[in-house]
Amino acid sequence: MVNNSTSPLDIRLWDIFSWIIFGIVSLIGILGNGFIVVVNGHQWLQSKKMVPCDFLLTTLSTSRFLVHLILLVNSSALYFFLQSTRHIYIAELIYFPWTLSIMVSHWCATWLSVFYCVKVTSFANPLFLWMKARINVLIPKLLGISIVISMVLYLPLLVSLFGQKKDCNVTGTLLGNVSQNDVCNNIFIILLPLDFFLSFINFCLSTISFILLLTSLQKHRRNMKKSGVTDLSIQVHIKVMKSLLFCFFFYLLYFIAMIIYTKNVIDNGTVDGMLINILLSLFPSVHSIILILTNPKLKEISAHILNIRQRPS
Repeated sequence: MVNNSTSPLDIRLWDIFSWIIFGIVSLIGILGNGFIVVVNGHQWLQSKKMVPCDFLLTTLSTSRFLVHLILLVNSSALYFFLQSTRHIYIAELIYFPWTLSIMVSHWCATWLSVFYCVKVTSFANPLFLWMKARINVLIPKLLGISIVISMVLYLPLLVSLFGQKKDCNVTGTLLGNVSQNDVCNNIFIILLPLDFFLSFINFCLSTISFILLLTSLQKHRRNMKKSGVTDLSIQVHIKVMKSLLFCFFFYLLYFIAMIIYTKNVIDNGTVDGMLINILLSLFPSVHSIILILTNPKLKEISAHILNIRQRPS
């Protein structure tokens, strides 16, 4: 008979290893997104204006900075307090700013993908040409409308959540079926279907933007190759395409993690729960690094800072 049990030592080692990975990923995300916020914020203070692309980048990085910080605080509270009343209180306290931050980050990332797609690609479509001419004005409006609509959709659920919470505080559990009792064990389960719905919309819009951008770049690369353009220009396009595919791969992992999270089938206190937290942190961290490396201004400033630090005293 095979013994499939896992020893406490193995569990402890996996726990430590997962925490190290989670800490590294979170630190990269905090530093990367913090760097973007500081650079663009400093430029805005100097010029008192910000172009739509920088506005999206700054808003995206600010929201992701908060997401990383809140997720790190929640995971730390869960680790130190386990399922005690103190952790439940901390989780309830930070859930709403976390939901707002992740909602804003989703919409910012989506409209940033659309912005790059419309700016870079060239399709002879009347609607596309109309958007291309007005994209600088449209993007801030679309971002604002998306966030307002999402918040309006959340309002009825928040009212229901507070009502359910009041009943749970009085009775301890809700009378009725098992799903009602599950609400008392995890009051935020009410918001999970809407979280999934909004994540799915963002994923579809971003995927369409990725596909259109890749298609346009591939078509442009072929045209340059036929026209006898230098290999250096072609290699630049290939690097951009590789970055897009790399970014989309991590975004796909992130979306899968979001599905698992919104299905509420993983206990946050387990190693599987920590793995989901790592996947939820991985894409925002990797994406921030890609944004820095593909943005000439951010890349130049980051290279300047690293060169200064590498100089001998």
